[in-house]
Amino acid sequence: MKTKLLFSISLLSLFTVACETEEIVEPKEVARLTSGIEDLSYITSADKNRRNLVAEERIEPSLSGAFGRQIYTSYGFGATTSVSRSGSRSARLELRKEGSAVRSEIIFNKPTPSHGWYGMSLYMPSGNWQTEKDGDGWDIITQFHGTPDSGDGSRVPPISMSVIQGRLVLTVNYSSKRYNKNPDGRKRFDLGPVVKDKWVDFVYHIKYSYKSDGKLELWKNGSKVVSYTGPNTYNDAVTPYLKMGVYKRNWDYVSKRVIYVDDVRIGDGNSSYADVAPSGSGSSQPVDQPTSPSPSPTPTDNTSGTSGQQVVSFTLINADTDRDIKTISNGETLDLSNLPTRNLNIRANTNTTVGSVYFALSGAKSFTKVEGGAPYALFGDTNLNYAAWRPAVGSYTLKATPYSGTNKSGSAGTSLTVSFKVQE
Repeated sequence: MKTKLLFSISLLSLFTVACETEEIVEPKEVARLTSGIEDLSYITSADKNRRNLVAEERIEPSLSGAFGRQIYTSYGFGATTSVSRSGSRSARLELRKEGSAVRSEIIFNKPTPSHGWYGMSLYMPSGNWQTEKDGDGWDIITQFHGTPDSGDGSRVPPISMSVIQGRLVLTVNYSSKRYNKNPDGRKRFDLGPVVKDKWVDFVYHIKYSYKSDGKLELWKNGSKVVSYTGPNTYNDAVTPYLKMGVYKRNWDYVSKRVIYVDDVRIGDGNSSYADVAPSGSGSSQPVDQPTSPSPSPTPTDNTSGTSGQQVVSFTLINADTDRDIKTISNGETLDLSNLPTRNLNIRANTNTTVGSVYFALSGAKSFTKVEGGAPYALFGDTNLNYAAWRPAVGSYTLKATPYSGTNKSGSAGTSLTVSFKVQE
């Protein structure tokens, strides 16, 4: 029976488990944050060239007064010298399966600017970031968390970075309702596999709005991976607050998570990428093309386009577990008897977030599809739950072309074509 990745239902359950002592702490703490939404106090950075900053957290020698802790164990937080992005220390956050704790996080003690820039560096040691087998075993590592008004229900964060089965996923939830318990809509961006044992720098540019004029840009290690315009928050009186660390309710394969955080900065709308980015993270004019999410196979046809967008590889998916099986190389033979399942799907990996991807499959099965949002799956998905395809034995040719606009509109990018065989 197909394993369901009910991500939306799982997220909605983040704040609905009753009788957890630690969950009682948060509303009191949030109430303390709900003043001075635009009453920004500017700070002088340790790097004199950085401007318009409202917070800088370098963990030297520990947390400054700008950040607090949401931890409920003796081992949940530490300022460590074992690894650092800059300086001599970083924040070490740990969460274990034992007990009732669901979070170990640091939290910015004020609402964030309604238009601002945010930079941070995260380090995820491979020994503590094994991939969960169950898609419900997600981890949230960064939250721009909404502050509910009186009359609102408990809600998922409007903007969050999660780890789902070994992949980074940015989720945007929004609602225009004055009082809301559930989001009106949701956008997700698959940012590729988790990078382990290395510092990964993130820069967010956010203009909060529950209307169409919202803006969200995200850079990873100096390369832009998300550029989204549209609603990105709830209709609240106070802007979201920022948290980093580990939030996790469901445990499957693993029993402990550890993440390191360093070089955190928050700037207002007059600041820039260079003002908040960790030192040396790309250039002051960051590029709009990210690193390819997986190795590019040798294609039979790689038609050049004009948009700069590319399909760089195809990944065979286990549709029972929604996990990657392998990259499909040109000329490869897929032996069904050697695969973990016969319920498959194929994902096109692009060099950046694109408007849509047009698939054309021919051979033993002919099929065409336009996929409008990541992950770009040949046979589609629902909330990262891949639809199953049981391929017939025979030869196939698959071509995928990215477009800058939705529904195969705008400028065409560089397509990728591979041929492969399926055998018993």
